[in-house]
Amino acid sequence: MPQRPRSILAALCGLALLPGGRATAVEDRPVVVAASPRAGGHVHPSVCRTADGTLVVVYKGPNVLMRTRSADGGKTWEAPEPIPTTGDRPASIREVAKFEIYPGTADALPDGRVLVTWNYIADDKAKDGYYERALVYTLSADGGKTWSAQRVIGPVDGKHLGAVRHNVLPLADGRWLLPLRAGPPKVYDPKAGTLAAFPLAGPDGKAHAFQQVCRTAKGTLLAMGPVFLRSTDDGKTWAEVKGFPAAPDGDNAEGRYLTPLADGRVLVTWGVGTANKGLRFNASADDGKTWTAAPVTLLPDTPVAARFYSARTVQLDDRHAGTVYLSGSTVYFLKVELDRVAK
Repeated sequence: MPQRPRSILAALCGLALLPGGRATAVEDRPVVVAASPRAGGHVHPSVCRTADGTLVVVYKGPNVLMRTRSADGGKTWEAPEPIPTTGDRPASIREVAKFEIYPGTADALPDGRVLVTWNYIADDKAKDGYYERALVYTLSADGGKTWSAQRVIGPVDGKHLGAVRHNVLPLADGRWLLPLRAGPPKVYDPKAGTLAAFPLAGPDGKAHAFQQVCRTAKGTLLAMGPVFLRSTDDGKTWAEVKGFPAAPDGDNAEGRYLTPLADGRVLVTWGVGTANKGLRFNASADDGKTWTAAPVTLLPDTPVAARFYSARTVQLDDRHAGTVYLSGSTVYFLKVELDRVAK
């Protein structure tokens, strides 16, 4: 049977027809990373790219963090395996019947190691009124194949640090900048086991919580929180950037994720709320000073929850980025041409 004219037109334009005649770009073909993790909520996948190009995705399984890897730019993925140390109760945390492993982030460090953070939540408020939420980490020196013993960060003055949901930023001196859900960021020294405050405040003097901080290819620091800030002196002073298109609406920048690109551009991947559909991208071509006004939205009919979690984008090569996201109960990876979303 000959093709219908609209099918011919779609093929010529590089489009694929969806039910009802809607069209999407042929390249928007998500790959399944992990189906039905059985996490009972809070799957929150995170992605990083190691020095040799391996992609590592970490997400929550049944009260343990799972990891999977791709050596071909996200085309295929290894069978998911648990990160054993993430399922253990830290020795310093009291044993209770009700506990939860809550995912943080996966980050590639400059020395080639992979850092994974999470919370061990011990909740026995009914008995002792205490909801204990320790921040824990593990490291891999072989691209996510094996993992170190866990280590707790904190507490500070008897109080645990709580959640880290944005990326951990490695600093030049070997310390890590932690974007905490509660309170301003802190700097952690993994060798000394010490914590220090990070002076991140805008022109109004306010130090907001839950800010993602990233470093651009030019060395500029960007801080995404209730106010979008920019620093060209390594965080000593900060200036507000007006007109940021993915500004939070009272949700502490959840559902948003910054990705600095090697050529100096910066991407923000974002959505709004638990009923969000599609992946929205805006870009800056001038080191975070100004941003495209209208988002480029991919997979506009696909549910992508953007509350308490954000889709994560990582650069793959000079022409492509990849985004990991959760839709329903499945973790997906989408390879994207940079010039489509970061013009």
